[in-house]
Amino acid sequence: MQCTGTVLETQGDIAKVYIESKACDHCQACGFGAVRDKKAMEVNALNKLRARKGDSVHLEVSGKKVMSASAIVFLIPFAGFIVGFLVGYFIIGLWVSKTPAALISGLVLLAASYYFVYLLGNKTEFEFVIKELAPANEQLTPFESPSLK
Repeated sequence: MQCTGTVLETQGDIAKVYIESKACDHCQACGFGAVRDKKAMEVNALNKLRARKGDSVHLEVSGKKVMSASAIVFLIPFAGFIVGFLVGYFIIGLWVSKTPAALISGLVLLAASYYFVYLLGNKTEFEFVIKELAPANEQLTPFESPSLK
């Protein structure tokens, strides 16, 4: 994910950056227009370029964080289904029909695993990295923020 923001303050290698969505309110195809109260946020970003207060910068989400978020979203539910299927087939299947028990218990643990995804998702913070300084005369796309005045 890439976006553009404005540096609010810096402290060592960390910069607080303001990102605002400028998505149109009437279309709502992307979903940003539907969420009117959450169109801007402040994030901490790794500032190896030594950007200063007021600079427009291009940000990117750290690849490491994207991979860990993908693992949380996809692997935990998959593991929940597999464990549920095996428990249903080999343990519950001793008393009832194996295939329906395996499918039902697999789906139950799949659904339950999304609670763990929710819990882990709330604890995971995305780490942004400042990739480059944005030129002052650059035209921004609707999903990018203009510099603060």
